[in-house]
Amino acid sequence: MYLSRSEIKQLDLLKKKSPIDRFLLMAQLIEGQIEAMRAGIKYQNPNLDEKGLKQCFRERMLKIYAMEEKGKYK
Repeated sequence: MYLSRSEIKQLDLLKKKSPIDRFLLMAQLIEGQIEAMRAGIKYQNPNLDEKGLKQCFRERMLKIYAMEEKGKYK
């Protein structure tokens, strides 16, 4: 697999961070992905209330995990 210079630099920077810092960074990235997904759902369904947004988000997450189990993301 080919890595670009910026990817190599990012990996080098990550290696220098403590395990706690890497974990916190991962948590921030996941939180950002969740917020982006929720914003996308809200954009597609502007009249959705909070309960509907949670239900739609849950359904999408279940669909993503089902796809992963079937090997579509491996």
